[in-house]
Amino acid sequence: MSSLGYLPITLVVLAFATFIATYIIAVARGDVSAAFPYISDTGAEIPESCIFGQFLNLTACLAFCTMYIRYKAIQAIAGDEDVWLRRMNKISFIMGTISAIGVSMVANFQERTEVEPVHFTGAALTFILGLLYTFVQTGISYHMYPDYSGIYICRVRLAVCLTSLASFIITAAAAGYAVYEWKRHSHDESKFKWKPDDPGYAAHVVSTAGEWMTAISFMCYFFTYVREFFKFELNIAMRPLVRHLDEEPYYYDRYNTDERTRLLA
Repeated sequence: MSSLGYLPITLVVLAFATFIATYIIAVARGDVSAAFPYISDTGAEIPESCIFGQFLNLTACLAFCTMYIRYKAIQAIAGDEDVWLRRMNKISFIMGTISAIGVSMVANFQERTEVEPVHFTGAALTFILGLLYTFVQTGISYHMYPDYSGIYICRVRLAVCLTSLASFIITAAAAGYAVYEWKRHSHDESKFKWKPDDPGYAAHVVSTAGEWMTAISFMCYFFTYVREFFKFELNIAMRPLVRHLDEEPYYYDRYNTDERTRLLA
């Protein structure tokens, strides 16, 4: 059995551990309210911001590796015959890569700084393109049924996608209303410490809870890869092009040779 299945497990565990650790530290220090702060709010102040940035960067790297292995797995199954599958697989990988870059932007360009707009741009890339990635991959799973994929895993992935989408829509709508109400009134505390009597508080809690649900369901999508990854093997081959490292390499196509191929280099 392959060991590739441990990669998405590590990804999800690391992401959850990062969110929980920064939440606990931020609440203990009084940097955020305990009642459902935004995920990014828990990593906006030192020292939790250091943990948030470091481990979220690792999460972005693991997410990219996970999506790359999924891309290579589908590519190996599709071969040269299924053009639609190869095309959609490539499109979804591009979306996933940009989403992983968005995670890194969220980690490095944090809130309460001069580059806060970059943070929100990264968050938008993460969630929007991440959701598109999951929907395209779910479509690919249905396309591969029944020859290569079971119907059960297709339905699980669709359920996770729909949950993420519903949570994201709720988050966006509630956050917009909460921010509108916040700007209409003056406040004694910062926007990171909402109080129950603040206008728009209920919408704020709904939006933050929706963001946590979106992130959790999005991360859980990678769990659906675990069982399949154990059934693939990925090899990286290294081949020297010269006998001495001071020489210039001679490139040739060792797979497509004909009568014009030189016998001696």
